[in-house]
Amino acid sequence: MIESIRARLTLWYVTALAIILVLVSALIYVLLANALSHRIDNDLRIVIDIAATSLANDLAEGQDNADAARSTAAELSSGDQMLVIFDGDGRLLAESGREPDLPINLPPLAAIPADLPLIYTVSEVDEADDRHRLAVRRVSVPPAQVPFIVMAGNTLDDLDAELVSLAEILLTVVPLTLLAAGVGGWFLARQSLAPVIAMAEQARRIGVGD
Repeated sequence: MIESIRARLTLWYVTALAIILVLVSALIYVLLANALSHRIDNDLRIVIDIAATSLANDLAEGQDNADAARSTAAELSSGDQMLVIFDGDGRLLAESGREPDLPINLPPLAAIPADLPLIYTVSEVDEADDRHRLAVRRVSVPPAQVPFIVMAGNTLDDLDAELVSLAEILLTVVPLTLLAAGVGGWFLARQSLAPVIAMAEQARRIGVGD
């Protein structure tokens, strides 16, 4: 009976710890994923703002809309950063940093905001695991308030890799922690039940006539 109580105490302890560890691990994963996503989204907003400033400078120097778009795309060209510039009617003017298999179809023009960017995730053609985060916004470039649509994009490869690494760590640490807790709980249960075991042994030694 004592061993049964000991096993149940250990099982209760390990189960409670497992629930806590799973909840904490899930919370850590979600918080990190949100933090990384917010950082990427903020970077995309900054790129769009920089592109709007660059377009304004190029137009002020006398370039036409297409030349200003090409110049801005070239200036902000980066292997890790995609930039696509359309005119106000959604016609492509210039692009840089786009992977060939990545679609850049604009959402419906009426759905593209002029204040905060519309941000969404797309995957490459035939590569569902190769995801990209895109942000698109209308900009009106002074002094003539020339309308452009600017799309900025960034790959999610690094984010996905970090989350996979975190998941692998959690899936390794949690079972090992539970195993250690189970062994420790078994011996702690033994210590906690030691007085009961001693009393049981003493009771067995006491005869009816004592």
